[in-house]
Amino acid sequence: MLSMTQMKFISILVFSIFILSCRKGPSLSKEEVKELSQNYIKELCKKNLECSAQYLESLPSGEQNAAKSGFSSLDQCMAEQSNQSILPDDYEKVTDQQIGKVKRCMDDLLKTPCSEMEQAGGIPSCRELFPDGN
Repeated sequence: MLSMTQMKFISILVFSIFILSCRKGPSLSKEEVKELSQNYIKELCKKNLECSAQYLESLPSGEQNAAKSGFSSLDQCMAEQSNQSILPDDYEKVTDQQIGKVKRCMDDLLKTPCSEMEQAGGIPSCRELFPDGN
């Protein structure tokens, strides 16, 4: 027969496991999810600037000034993307699988040369973030 103390301990343990299993949202905090989304946009803007600069260098010098007007700075790109989020806005709908895909995309974004991205039509791991082709 279990003592009253043992029964209380078991009840608390079962209740704690129940509460933990009902937790919604990813393993990252809400702030970490927001930061990850912002970092993704920042890295994407940086990569666009890097690739744009390489493109400009490939143009004859007479065409470079005209082409420069179409490219934005990092601050402009970030401002244009400020309302974008790569992860769902509703924190409880963010999954660890989605977080993993964003992290993998960012890693690939940092190490993939622009010429390779152009030839492949982007980065496959980043395309996975938009399964509907959006």
